[in-house]
Amino acid sequence: MSRIFSLVVTLVGLVNCAAVERRWSPDTVATVDLAVNRGSPQHLASGIIYGIPDIPNQIPNHFYTDIGLHWFRAGGGQMTGPNRGWSWGDAEMEKRWKSTLSNYKTVRKYNGKFQLLLHDLWGTDFTEESMEWPGDNGDWANYDRFLDTIISRVIDNDMLPGLYIDIWNEPEWGFWKRPQAQWLDMFGRAMNRFRSDDRLGEVQLIGPSLSLPPTEDNKWWSNFLSYIAANNSAPDLYTWHHIEAIGNPANDLQNSLVTFNNMRSAAGAPEKPININEYLNLADELNPAATVWHLSRFERYDTSGLRSNWRGGPDGSHLRDFLASLIWRDDENLPYHPNGDWQALKYYNLNMTGYRAGTTGSDDRIFDVYATVGNDKVRALAGVRVKTGTWALTFKNLSAVGLPPAGELKIQTWGFTYEIPEAELDAPTNRGIVTHSYTNDEITIAIYQTEEDWKTAWAFEFLV
Repeated sequence: MSRIFSLVVTLVGLVNCAAVERRWSPDTVATVDLAVNRGSPQHLASGIIYGIPDIPNQIPNHFYTDIGLHWFRAGGGQMTGPNRGWSWGDAEMEKRWKSTLSNYKTVRKYNGKFQLLLHDLWGTDFTEESMEWPGDNGDWANYDRFLDTIISRVIDNDMLPGLYIDIWNEPEWGFWKRPQAQWLDMFGRAMNRFRSDDRLGEVQLIGPSLSLPPTEDNKWWSNFLSYIAANNSAPDLYTWHHIEAIGNPANDLQNSLVTFNNMRSAAGAPEKPININEYLNLADELNPAATVWHLSRFERYDTSGLRSNWRGGPDGSHLRDFLASLIWRDDENLPYHPNGDWQALKYYNLNMTGYRAGTTGSDDRIFDVYATVGNDKVRALAGVRVKTGTWALTFKNLSAVGLPPAGELKIQTWGFTYEIPEAELDAPTNRGIVTHSYTNDEITIAIYQTEEDWKTAWAFEFLV
C-alpha cells in the first residue's frame, strides 16, 4: 500500500454498510458537522507560559504573529542568586521585575494578554521550608508591602492594558510550603488588596492555578471553592492546569469542565470564564498530535489555554526563550527555526478561516478534530493523543457547503511531523491528494497513526 493510502483511506462504496458501521464504533470516530456554524475562529489554544527572551526583539516578529500568540504568562522565574525574588530580600526581586516588565512590553507589542506571576516575583523557585512565606506566624506585613510594591510598579510602568494578575501558581504542587489554610488566607488577602485599589481599573485577577484539574475528592479544590464563596473572593477567571498523565480522566477538558461546574455550583461560588493556563504534560505531549488534540477541546468548549513550558537552562535562560519549545537554535549566533508544533499552530492561525464547524471527538477520548469552513475550502486539524492505532473521521452534511449528497471528493492531506523539540520543520509534509467516493451526504476516512507518525498531527482540506 502506498504511503498516502496508508495514512488516509476511503471506504469506497461501503460507507453505509452494516459491516463498516460495526468496524467504526463511536469509540474511534470523530466527526465534523458542516451544517453547524459556531462563529469565527478564536484561536483559543494560542498561548504560552514564559518563552519570551528578556532582550526585546530577540525572536523575530513572525514567530509570534504567524501562530497568533495572544495569551502569555511570566514573572522572571528560575533566576538564581542574587535574583531569587522578594522573599530573599527586596533587591533580589529587581532583575525578576525587569524580566517581567520586558516580557509585558513584548506581549503588548502583539496586543496580547499577560498573566503576571506573583509567586515567581516572590521567589518560590527555591521552595525551602525555612524561607519566608506570606502570613508566617500570622505576620502579613512583608507580604502587604510586596503587594503595595507590585501595584505601584504596575501603575508607574503603564501596565494596566491586557494585564491579568495570577494570585499564586500551583500551591499544591510544591510552590507553597505552608498549610492550605494559610494559602487561602493569602489568596483572599491579595484579592481584597487589588480590588480595593481603584487605580487598577479593569485589571483581571485569576486563580487558583492549581496543577491538578478539579476532582470531587481534591480538598484543595473543594476548600478553595467554599472559601471564595464565603468570602466574596472569586477571581475574574478560574484557572487550572492540564499537565497530568494522559490516562487521568480528569486531565481532559471534556471531563474537568463538568466536574468544576458541579463543584462550583454546590459550593455557591459564582460562574466566571475559565482559562487553562498550562496544558501539555512533559512525558508524552510535547508534539503536534497532542497539541491538536488539546486545541480541538479548547475550541469545542470555548475555553482558552496556554502551552506549558518545561525548559530550564542556566538561570532559567531556556525557560525564558524558544516560545515554550515551539522554536529553537543551537546557539545565539544562529537563526531560530520552527518545529512541527509551531507549524501546526501556524496552520491553525493562518489557514483555518471562515467559521468553526461543529465537531465531536471519539468516545475513547483519544482522537479529536477542529474544523473550519472558509470561502474556498473546508479544513480540519486532527490529532491522536499520542497513541498508535486506527481511528476514523466523518464529515457530515456535505451539502451544507454546496457539495452534492453523493459523488467523489478530492482530499488533500498534510502532516505535521515531530521528533524532538529541537528538530526543524520548515513546512508541513505533503501527503498528497486522494479521491474518495461517498454517499448519503457524508464521507468517512481512516486515520492510521503508525509508529512512524505517532506524534504527527494531520490537516485535511477539500474545495467547496
